[in-house]
Order: sequence, then C-alpha cells, then structure tokens
Amino acid sequence: MPELAEVAFACSQWNDGVGKKIKEIITHPTSRVYRDLDRSQFCKRLTGTFLSSAQTHGKQMLFGFSRNHWMGLHLGMTGNLFLEPENYQSRKYDALVLRQNQHTLVFRDPRQFGRLRLHQGHTPPDWWTDLPTGMLSRAFTKDILHSALNRHSRRPVKALLLDQRYFQGMGNWMADEVLWRSGIHPGQKSGKIQGTQEKILFKQILFVARGAMKSVGVHGGDPPKSWLFHSRWKDGLLCPKTNSPLIREPIGGRTTCWCPLLQPKTRD
Repeated sequence: MPELAEVAFACSQWNDGVGKKIKEIITHPTSRVYRDLDRSQFCKRLTGTFLSSAQTHGKQMLFGFSRNHWMGLHLGMTGNLFLEPENYQSRKYDALVLRQNQHTLVFRDPRQFGRLRLHQGHTPPDWWTDLPTGMLSRAFTKDILHSALNRHSRRPVKALLLDQRYFQGMGNWMADEVLWRSGIHPGQKSGKIQGTQEKILFKQILFVARGAMKSVGVHGGDPPKSWLFHSRWKDGLLCPKTNSPLIREPIGGRTTCWCPLLQPKTRD
C-alpha cells in the first residue's frame, strides 16, 4: 500500500490540472472505488467544475473543485494517479478519468481497494478535518507517541506504528525503517519502550517521515541508498550498517525486516 511520501508524490501528478475545467468524466462501470457513491450523481456534480486544489494527509487525498465540491481519494493497495494527454483512451483498470483541455487526469486501481468520496460544502468535510494529527505537523509531539505506547502497552511496537489513529501515513516499510534506526526489535511490547529509547523512537519517526518526503515525495523513486528500504524486500540480504544477515518474518500479520545485531530481542 502506498505510504506517506508515495501518496504525496501520486497526488502531485495531478498538479498540472489545477485551475482547469473538467469537461468530461469517465468512470469504470464495475469498480468498487464507487461503493459509497452514486456514480451518475458523481459525474453530474463534477462535470464542468474546475479543479481548484490538491492536498494529502497521511494516506488520504483531498481535491477541491469549484461549486464547493470536495473529492476524497484513497489509493488502496495498488492505486495510483497519472497525468495523460488530452486524447488519452481509458484502459482496463482506470477507475476514474477526468478529461480537461490539454490533460487527462487518471486514477488507476487494478485491485479496486481504493475509495472515492464526494462532499459539497463551503469547507472541507468532517471526514477530512477530523483526521488525526499528521507526522509532518508541528502539532505532532512526543505526547502523541507516549500516549500510544502506554495505551497499547501489550501490542508489538511494529503493529502500533502501523495504527493510523496515531501515525498517519506510516506503512510497512516506513515502520521497519524507523525501528531499525531506533535499534528497537519490532516485536518489543510497546509499554516497555520508555525513557531514552522512547526519545530515540520519536526522533526517528520524524527523521523517516521528513526524509521520505524529501526523496520519495519529490521524485517518486526510492529513499537514500543508506536506508534499510533497499535491503528489506527479499530474503538473504544484509544489513546496511552491520553487513550481517537480516531477518524477515511476520509480526502482527505483516512481513517485517530487522537486524538482530542492531535490534536484539529483549524480555517482556
């Protein structure tokens, strides 16, 4: 599933469409991304409007349109956004096609786990404004981490970092990166992370979130070569820091990668 910076980069693909009129809308007739919408009303409301804004929050996107319309978009597991030529012909997995002069904006989602929402109002909808504080916000403080660690003291910290109630945009590879840099075993019970270790964890959450935005969020590629990211995707690879074998096993139902030398398992 696309994570914080990948979502930001995907959203930026539609930037050239901001300020331009939507002259035609094509929707996939069977895509499940419209499960919360009336497809015909969706097209009727947005056709003829101007795309006015695009923003992200964690794994969520919000697009503003004229006539006080707001479209929420979640990429799901395999979704992505594309900027295509004006004469683009829709393809098999295109869930949504917004045709403009000069450009065509495309939301493609092969597995259809993505989601579209539509709201009309002078201000953004509650389902956007009520989202938890983002990791890139100045309002994201140590208190949020401290509260999460204590409230879910028995959960493995890897599973906790994936909880979108506290860490908006954090996904599998980001959580592994944070814990590797913090020297914390991903199976460590959250309540055992205290004091200096908690301070280090908070620092690395910010470092990974901001670093991902400066790299992946800008060019859409990979983070710096020194990151664990490049060694976590298959078995048999070595830790970038210790040159020792990495371990890849499920924790909390998610494939997890760590270095046993840097992240030793401690007693609960």
